[in-house]
This record gives sequence, C-alpha cells and structure tokens, in this order.
Amino acid sequence: MAYIGMQHVVGATITTETEGSPIVYGTGMVLGKAISGNITWNRSDNPLYADDAIAENDNGITGGDLELGVDDLTDEAMAYALGETKTTGTQGAPDVYETTDAAAPYMGVGYVRVRRKAGVTTYQAVWILKTQFGLQNEEAQTKGETIEWQTPTLNGTIFGVKNDATLMTKYRERATFSTLADAVAWLDGKANI
Repeated sequence: MAYIGMQHVVGATITTETEGSPIVYGTGMVLGKAISGNITWNRSDNPLYADDAIAENDNGITGGDLELGVDDLTDEAMAYALGETKTTGTQGAPDVYETTDAAAPYMGVGYVRVRRKAGVTTYQAVWILKTQFGLQNEEAQTKGETIEWQTPTLNGTIFGVKNDATLMTKYRERATFSTLADAVAWLDGKANI
C-alpha cells in the first residue's frame, strides 16, 4: 500500500474524561487544510536478559508526539487549539487574541490519509483520542524574487486514555472507508462537527 494524500484536519476539545467511560468532546472545528501529519510513538523498550539473550521484552506504547502541518491557522483555530484568549474589539476595533501562560486544552484530533493499493483508493480516517498542542515557534520572512510559503505546524503530545470498561490504555482509533465522504463523516462525528 502507498499513501498518496492527506485531507480534513479536525479537532475537538475534551469536556469530560472519566476513567472507564467514553471521552466527551465539545463542538469541534476544522483546524486548517492538511499539508502533513507525523506521529512518533514513544515505546517502553525494556528487554529482560536471561541466559545471555533477550528472553522477554516490553515494547508497549507509552505516548507519542504529533506534528500537523496545515495551510493556515485562523485566529479562531489558534484560540481553540492553543488556548489563547480573545477580547472582543470595541468601537470598530478588531478582536484581540492574547497568548498567556494558560495551558492549552486537551483535545481529540483527526485527519484522513488517502491510500492506494493495487489501483484501489481508500480513505483511512485517524482519530487521536487525546493530545495537547503547544504554541509553535513563529517565523516571518520577507518575500524575495520567488515566494517561499510559510505555513504553521501544530506540535502536540499524545496521551493515553482509559475510555472503556477494559481500562486498557488507548491512543488512537482508525477506520478505512471506500469513499472520502464516509471518512470525513466519521471524523466529523468524532469531533462533533
């Protein structure tokens, strides 16, 4: 199989998280148009040596890092995903968004990966159950003879959740669909869009 595209980056803040119960997400939003998505899983790689060889190993997932590249982060998307505060403008002035020391909210986030295998295209919807984005570094560069596109990247930490009676720690859900519309509908349902 080969992945040939990515679309529809969405997120929804967590309103209720109770161990052993499904997470409750608030009303979500599209965070931006997809450019890239990278997940790096952290593992507890800890071999047990016996008789001069590895006899057992625990390489379970302990968390991860998420990097999402999007075409743009609107002021509303930055406030939603990064926890910035919004002050409504008065007397014709625009709204003001303030970056503070408040922690960004925990949220679920998802996107669609486009996959092709043996000439058949399918759409894999990915939903990260709990992440927290941090304010990314910002750069600005003057326009030269050719435009160098400057797009934002959301960097987040992936957390495990125990969202059902099994109390097994879970990090991600994914489902594969034959149409993009079905994959988008599944993600929009997760994000309450």
